[in-house]
Amino acid sequence: MATAVPNPRMDMYYAGPQTLVKIGRRRRLNLLIMGQGSPTVIFAPGGAATTLEWARVQQPISAKTRTVAYENAGFGFSDPGPLPRTGCAILADLRAALERAGIGPPYVLVGWSLGGLIMRLFAFSYPHEVAGMVMVDSTIEHHTQRLLAATGDPAFRLTARKRPAVQRQLQHVERIARSGGLVAGTPEYEQFVGPPDPKLTPAVDAARLVQRTSPGRYLALRSEMANLMAATSDQVAAARKPLGDMPLIVLTAGNLPPSLKKWSDVAYALHDEVAALSTRGEHRTVEGAGHGIQLDKPEAVIAAIEEVMAEARAD
Repeated sequence: MATAVPNPRMDMYYAGPQTLVKIGRRRRLNLLIMGQGSPTVIFAPGGAATTLEWARVQQPISAKTRTVAYENAGFGFSDPGPLPRTGCAILADLRAALERAGIGPPYVLVGWSLGGLIMRLFAFSYPHEVAGMVMVDSTIEHHTQRLLAATGDPAFRLTARKRPAVQRQLQHVERIARSGGLVAGTPEYEQFVGPPDPKLTPAVDAARLVQRTSPGRYLALRSEMANLMAATSDQVAAARKPLGDMPLIVLTAGNLPPSLKKWSDVAYALHDEVAALSTRGEHRTVEGAGHGIQLDKPEAVIAAIEEVMAEARAD
């Protein structure tokens, strides 16, 4: 089977910064703004992700309304930000960038993985600005602890115990990157950077290489991961409140990772809770999709956003 040739038009959006918005004296957040209309659809990245992960969804939706994808501090083309990188810090950066770019509400919030946590924190904190939400295989606050409590499976306890080792590994990779030693042929490069991606153009792949060998990326990743099941989860849980009749669709991957397959009922129940935040909440399983539903089944994410947009415009 012939390998698909990358679309050269991706260079226009992903080979360099899109809109660098100044949010502090010495730092900027990268936004990819496409389309016109209301409500504005905000695409929140997962951990260590970039605007590229939303390409197959953002471009079709931008034909119908204004859209904004962004990159968290330290990732993609966004400058590193102050530590710790908690949910509140990430949300404050986003809101500062939206304000300075002149992009006001109403918003439809679309969050993948970690981005789902951040978008729920947004909706809990500023519900009057949010017209609807789509959660794309969203992380659940304190999900490791909750899975352990619900199942008693020691595998989830082991996951928590591995976190300090992961932190040490990321710190090690950060030091190597700072010294210029994160290069092809080293074990760290093979694990964290990897070979060229044939789905990308040479220019986009070159930008990806620069990003993945940046020490700021590993500092930000280490902080985001350290806070994910701690301060970030605490912040989302503390802000949690019912969302009234806000249009809300929660999408769950049908292809669960091995650690969750035997506990699928528990995993799906956590997403049921998110859908229940709204009286109009709906939970759907996307069969044939892994964690990156927007990559595996973009049509399912597009359909959910279009439904939420239609409901928001009718209200």
